[in-house]
Amino acid sequence: MKIKQVIIALLALSVLTYGQESKSKFSFSIKGGYFAPRSSTFNGQYITAVNTNLNDLNSYLTNFGLSGLVNKMGKMTGGADFGGELEVQASDQLSLALGAEYAFRTLTAALSSSGTVNLVSYSATEVGKTSLAVAPLTVTFRLNLPVTVARIYIGGGVGYYLGRVTEVENWTWTQGDDTVDTGTRKTVATGNAVIPHANLGAEYGLSDRVSVAADIKFPFGSISSFTIKKASDDPNSIGQKLTFVDGNGVQKNFRWELSGPILGLNLKIKF
Repeated sequence: MKIKQVIIALLALSVLTYGQESKSKFSFSIKGGYFAPRSSTFNGQYITAVNTNLNDLNSYLTNFGLSGLVNKMGKMTGGADFGGELEVQASDQLSLALGAEYAFRTLTAALSSSGTVNLVSYSATEVGKTSLAVAPLTVTFRLNLPVTVARIYIGGGVGYYLGRVTEVENWTWTQGDDTVDTGTRKTVATGNAVIPHANLGAEYGLSDRVSVAADIKFPFGSISSFTIKKASDDPNSIGQKLTFVDGNGVQKNFRWELSGPILGLNLKIKF
């Protein structure tokens, strides 16, 4: 409720400011870019747990007499980012921007093992995918710097970050010509957080109504927990916190640190 009240208040402020300033203009921009969040829990603990489990399974199969290939899950370094923004230029120096974005990345781990034991052929295939996505709804205040060649601005604001984690595991085990076990396991969890950000950008006009801008936002915060919304293997876990067991055997809540640069290139149209 507090978030809705803040957004409504900021929208009202922008409309009032627009009405008081005859020179103000609206502009809309579409954006493509790259988001590189810190993701320290994911990179330092979650991935380690996934790869440890994969190595343990591979060791078991090797001791049984099979051999194969392990593709470990890599680090979360960043993902594609898309969005749009409505900006109200309240004066020559000040503006307010309302934005919505979507950033995502999918990481994969896999194992493929096969061999013949006591004249019987065996094979095992395991593929795990973890998809991370976040949709920030942002409000940003900007101050134009006294530069004439291009519009240079600094600013800051706040965003309501809607996060989503999807874990999918597929496996197939065969013995001879028979499939011993095969299946799919899928878990979907969501989380949200209000996170402040700093902003810096440069805009260059191509015409009176069209311009391009290079923009950087830097949020400072994290989504501290995720709640399970779907769980194909355990419906009773729906509503509980998404957890994982780290490399030391300790169960921990899944969290996602989002501090890091959001780099974007905007095409802006004024109206």
